[in-house]
Amino acid sequence: MVQDGWHPTVCYQCKAECAILAKVQDGRVTEVKGNPKYGGKACVKGMAGVTLQYAKDRLTKPLKRVGERGEGRFEEISWNEAFDIIEEKLRSLYDRGEGHKLTYSFFPHSLTDPKWHFLNAYGGYINTGLPHCDSGKIVSEIKCWGGIPNHHIPPAWFTMPKDGIILLVGRHAFGCLDDACVPRDIMEAMDRGAKLIVVDPIFSPDAAKADWWIPIRPSGDTALFLGMIHHIIENDLYDKKFVEEWVREGDFDKVKAHVKDMTPEAMSAICDVPADDIRRLAVMCAEAPAVGVDGFKSIMLGQALDFGHAWSIFLAITGNLDNPGGQPIPELTPLSPVEPQPPGPPPLNEMGFHRTGPNRDAFRNYSFIMEPTWYEAQAIKDGSLKILLVTEANPALTEMGSKEWQKAVCMKDANGEYMLEFLLNTDIMLSETAKYADLVLPDQTHFERYELLYMPWWYNFGHGVLLRQPLVKAPGEAMHSNLVFIEIGKRMFPEYFQFKDDVEYYDIQLKGLGLSVEKLKAMGGKWSPGTMGFRKYRDGGFGTPSGTVHLYWEDLEEVGQQLPRAILAPEYDADVEEYPFIMISYRRIHINGTGPWSSNNAQLRDPASGQSTNPAILNPAAAAKLGIGDGDTVTIKSRTGELRMPVRLTEHIRPDCVGIMHGFGATVGRVAAGAGHCDNELIPDAGSHLEWQDLIGGEAHVSTRVRITR
Repeated sequence: MVQDGWHPTVCYQCKAECAILAKVQDGRVTEVKGNPKYGGKACVKGMAGVTLQYAKDRLTKPLKRVGERGEGRFEEISWNEAFDIIEEKLRSLYDRGEGHKLTYSFFPHSLTDPKWHFLNAYGGYINTGLPHCDSGKIVSEIKCWGGIPNHHIPPAWFTMPKDGIILLVGRHAFGCLDDACVPRDIMEAMDRGAKLIVVDPIFSPDAAKADWWIPIRPSGDTALFLGMIHHIIENDLYDKKFVEEWVREGDFDKVKAHVKDMTPEAMSAICDVPADDIRRLAVMCAEAPAVGVDGFKSIMLGQALDFGHAWSIFLAITGNLDNPGGQPIPELTPLSPVEPQPPGPPPLNEMGFHRTGPNRDAFRNYSFIMEPTWYEAQAIKDGSLKILLVTEANPALTEMGSKEWQKAVCMKDANGEYMLEFLLNTDIMLSETAKYADLVLPDQTHFERYELLYMPWWYNFGHGVLLRQPLVKAPGEAMHSNLVFIEIGKRMFPEYFQFKDDVEYYDIQLKGLGLSVEKLKAMGGKWSPGTMGFRKYRDGGFGTPSGTVHLYWEDLEEVGQQLPRAILAPEYDADVEEYPFIMISYRRIHINGTGPWSSNNAQLRDPASGQSTNPAILNPAAAAKLGIGDGDTVTIKSRTGELRMPVRLTEHIRPDCVGIMHGFGATVGRVAAGAGHCDNELIPDAGSHLEWQDLIGGEAHVSTRVRITR
């Protein structure tokens, strides 16, 4: 498709999506490296994209289910038949006036994605894996300063000044999802004199690089930040000028009164961080020229919105908003809309979708981006989800409550019909989710498709757009999911799909920048203003109704979350005697990108990596009390499930915790199947345990209480 040589494009082996150069030789991708022109850097995951590209498991034709859901039996069909099936199923629901009962679960790595256009025309909703990451952060930033945060995008570490502080709270940046650019920027900031402080129950690769590791109790992060806020206010260490000029009148006094009794000693009892350490960290941050915080999610067990709120207050009162090294506030790139624009789905609070189960009314304060994927199971059960489309996601394996999801998609009504009427999965290889699909479509990799990647913020260079372009031919009849839904859109809503294809769709959007796909190609595939801009609020204020920072949230008074609560998540204290350990799910390099997020990549799982499976890690002190030795096989049981698996003893974890690496436990995939154990079999589906669920935002469920026996 292109001449031999190096070509600029965008990686998709993880969600960082770095600018890369791919070497093409005789029609094949042979090598990948970072694109130095745009700050890109290739990590081992990025380079393993070549292995994924030519994996023997690649799907090449549409597949139709011939057995029961979950059996994984399919027959090949033509694209025409596949399109007819999709259209028939979608029309059936739409014509019944129930378009809002369709959900598309995909990773929204670009606001320009044509799948958004289809969903807005149809009246369905998008549901993503984001709630597991940082929904609390996103919502708190919107509520506090009206920013438009990107998902799990860290502060611009490349702007961190000398003596600044990088505070990672349960982040796992080194060896997780963003393996090239974020660690690179952190290390370079440390070379300039910045300090790295890691707060985490596990001594992670991040902690190994840190100046200070704080082994906090899971779920204690909100208390840690409230203790620091108390100390900073009580000792007049806050940024008085910023607070006076930019914090909404009265809010700071309400915060001050709220934290009056939240002394470091009181918060130490909750988070298990010594009071002197809380004070020391507070002073370090108050005196530093800049502090950036990246949490990705709270440290296990939910209460994510409390944490995001405390974290936002901390940044505001220390003057670390939109400053070099602090919390950036993104700008919007002026793209053009694709006209005519479809109206979009009805407001969620009118339709009640995903307000499932007995606590439906109590959940009405959830916002759109707070929709947990695992609520799909509950929505199927109560009839509010009828069609589920899945691309670049794998809820049957990689989401908490995965067993409940598998059970729900197989449930039938009194007539013997599946309660979920249609499940479509597009992927480059069969995944655990594909086993349950009625139709599986062969997708294209990041070396085979066009994509205009646009977010208000990007890891490598601030805001702008990047072009992913096809470099090699896709195998068989693989077709990118965007093209699939452009075709379905043309069939069902021709009035909104007046463009020819994805390239013309992107050309329309790029007119706002005076560009086109071809022009962007000629520019090397990237447009950016070349500057981030700092303290932009001085010109137009913040994005809140008052134009100032809102530390106090009146709309959450009725549920008692107008200010962050200094509590552990309810699950932390539940059934402690029966389940004395906290199981923590953590991430490493072996999780492969492109959507399924499994470990089905031979290059990332080769014997040299030493990671053929994922034994549970346990502190030797805890193991000794249980009579467990290194390498023993143990039973780890939660209220939800049970795993029988080997254990590895290490002091790199708190004695009250047990760690399981995420991404293993698949039954599908040439490399992944049969290796390791699935952490999500232990983590409950929140819909089944509403008494532990934070009603307003606490879906950072990557852990649960367990007991360990030999």
